[in-house]
Amino acid sequence: MGLVNKGMTVLHFDETYKLQSKLQLFPHENIDFYDLQHVNLYCEQDSLTKIEQRLAERRKKGMTLIGSGNYHYVTSSLLKEIKEPFTLVLFDHHPDIGRSDESDTLLSCGSWVSYALKNIPMLKKAVIIGPTSLKNQDSSLPNATIFPYNSHRVSSKMILSNIPTNTVYISIDKDVLKKTDAITNWDQGQMSLASLLHYIEELLQYKNVYGMDICGEAKFSPDQYFDPNFQDALRKNESANIKILQTFFEGASHLIGA
Repeated sequence: MGLVNKGMTVLHFDETYKLQSKLQLFPHENIDFYDLQHVNLYCEQDSLTKIEQRLAERRKKGMTLIGSGNYHYVTSSLLKEIKEPFTLVLFDHHPDIGRSDESDTLLSCGSWVSYALKNIPMLKKAVIIGPTSLKNQDSSLPNATIFPYNSHRVSSKMILSNIPTNTVYISIDKDVLKKTDAITNWDQGQMSLASLLHYIEELLQYKNVYGMDICGEAKFSPDQYFDPNFQDALRKNESANIKILQTFFEGASHLIGA
């Protein structure tokens, strides 16, 4: 088992990643989306079509850095590329499955998982780890299993036993992490970065990982650049990103004997 695709692509909806200078040292390709409108939180169809056209041109599909969790819906476009049965393994403080009374007319960062389960035939199941509460969430989807994460750590064995396919795709929103490990623009969970890295290692060992993405960058305006809170968030998020990337790529290299 191990990693199906290689390389890393960085998506730029804003300037966030360009401020993470150490992150830039990893070989990668860039895709800019600065020109697109109506893509924050919700995405209109015209912009979604342009996003998917640009994604289709990339060569490095192993890892994708998305940016803020406001753009997490991009994961659903990445999942459309998978041509074999697979399971989405999502680490997120929010299940992103929306509510039963919400409209499906616009793809959003809060409902993209239910959209993907309904519209991507090869996606057989979503396994979601990280919410501390399921309040106000519709958790009745028959092909979604949600593991709340609070004071009780979810075992890797339990996660793996709920994955029905050999192939998985991993998606990470850093709001699943404690604030000591990352800072996002959403309320955050209680998972440690060390626990998250362990889960990634286990998935690489026992499953074929088609690819992985990371979001959860803090959104700040340019005039906040010298704010100590911004600098703290930038430092923590870059450090978390780098540790996740190292675990992902080094773990995959070890498994294939590279």
